[in-house]
Amino acid sequence: MLKKYKKIIYKGLGTLILAFSFNSCESTELQILDSPNVLIPVQADADLFLNSIEVGLGIFFDGDARGFTTIGLSEEGAEVTRMLQMAGPTYTNAYPPGDFDRSWTQAYAEVLADVRALEPIAEEQQLYTHIGISKAIEAYIMMTLVDYFGDVPFSEALLGAENTNPSLDDDAAIYAAVEGLLNEAIVQFNRDELNGAPSDVFYGGDETQWIKLVNTLKLKLYLQTRLVDSSVGGKINALLNEGNLILTEADDFAFQYSSTNANPDSRHPLFTRNFNVPADVADYMSNSYMVRIKDEYLGRDPRTRYYFYRQSLNFTEDPNEAECITQPRPLSYTPSDVFCNIGDGYWGRDHGDNDGVPPDGGLRTTWGVYPVGGLFDDSRGEAISGRFIGLEGAGISPIMLSSFTNFMLAEGALTAGVNGDARTYFEAGMRASINKVIGFGERLDYLDGEVIADDPDTEDEDESQSVRDLYVPTAENVNSYVNTVLSAYDNASGEDRLEIVVNEYMKALWGNGVEAYNTYRRTGFPSDMQPTYLETPGEFINSFLYPNELVNQNSNASQKANQTVRVFWAEGGPTLE
Repeated sequence: MLKKYKKIIYKGLGTLILAFSFNSCESTELQILDSPNVLIPVQADADLFLNSIEVGLGIFFDGDARGFTTIGLSEEGAEVTRMLQMAGPTYTNAYPPGDFDRSWTQAYAEVLADVRALEPIAEEQQLYTHIGISKAIEAYIMMTLVDYFGDVPFSEALLGAENTNPSLDDDAAIYAAVEGLLNEAIVQFNRDELNGAPSDVFYGGDETQWIKLVNTLKLKLYLQTRLVDSSVGGKINALLNEGNLILTEADDFAFQYSSTNANPDSRHPLFTRNFNVPADVADYMSNSYMVRIKDEYLGRDPRTRYYFYRQSLNFTEDPNEAECITQPRPLSYTPSDVFCNIGDGYWGRDHGDNDGVPPDGGLRTTWGVYPVGGLFDDSRGEAISGRFIGLEGAGISPIMLSSFTNFMLAEGALTAGVNGDARTYFEAGMRASINKVIGFGERLDYLDGEVIADDPDTEDEDESQSVRDLYVPTAENVNSYVNTVLSAYDNASGEDRLEIVVNEYMKALWGNGVEAYNTYRRTGFPSDMQPTYLETPGEFINSFLYPNELVNQNSNASQKANQTVRVFWAEGGPTLE
């Protein structure tokens, strides 16, 4: 319905404005008249614009469930940081400019265009919360575009016929403007509003929660720049003194999907892509990330069965199903590096392995219940049976969670003079992540009801127990894991402590490749990332190539020489691979 409504709105004046914004044209002297037969932006409903902006943010982050090939920016960041498998085999092959066209269009022609259309309507109607939300989302999108591409259009973007070829702004200048947008959002949230709460899919119009998000986005922005700005510690301490940050699960900022599979498909896009047809899983999990979750700290991570679902409890001995079993260890790998078969039935692929796709769709490990709404792994070892399983895609896009806040504060305390105890923040981050993941699985109705008999993972094969009894982590399990990690932290010092914190942050970031990509470039940790399959895969992607949508249609934009160009906040940062 939103899509249909937007088509009506932009069929008249709006379509012409967007066309001029993103296409270089010979003539701009067209007389634009309001059609008496269509709606124009000033006549549109503010709530519909706001809903479109919020849904558009979800698409920008995680892609569109209505198409199998539409992916969001989170997925690309997750692949280069080994959270998901990157095919490659080189970095250039893996991410051609056309891969980002949809996200680019989603950002500018959809979300930001709607922001521009909404704000005058909301101002006239005194809908100040609408304006605050739109500015917060604009700030997040512009910050993310800078993080991925560096210099991008901003000050001259979305001016319509006034400027059909917007220049690219300096990335550091955009970051400063983003801070201004966040400050403006808080001003709007604090204005007295005569009208009722907006139709807000995130927080139901609760300004206090939005202010916590805005301040947490400031924390993210400041921490991101700590390599180039020595004053960030003081800025973050000011936020701490104010006390309005996302520090409880109730304030988490996540886009919630449903189990509706048609008209429109509202399920998590990654669920749609992998669970629609039996035995047709599309994605490969990353071998190195699965090992990081399932094996570190004596294999005690309580999130393992929530993150990954094994369709088979054994790895294949058939090279037609996994060619790597016949191949020698890559020259780029050390003897300790993960390769091919990682054990326990966890069936993924290595970083940069671009072998063809064998008949393993019903065998490879796939997404679990968190965050995409799939299945909890109860060791059944069965191929998925279609879309009516698990949470049926009613997952989330975890954009900014309380666990993330605590990990960022821990990093800041260790590196930038942020007030508070890094260890305390660190423990709070781990516990918040684990509790959210376990709580997410509680929405499944078979944890108590289904009984598993003669389970291969138990010593007493004659016992019959519920899924909960066998596999759901207890408080003791959680404490054991957290205490084991904290013991490692206590026995470390300096950079080693930071690496332990970042390593656990990467685990909590499952489902959020944006923050994983940023954190890896900012810290260089984890330092034991699996090498790329090829010995010479090319330089690591310090920023992605510009989308074709930009360089082919804007005479003021030119493609980067390569992907080694760093964004401003990563200058002088670690060398990555």
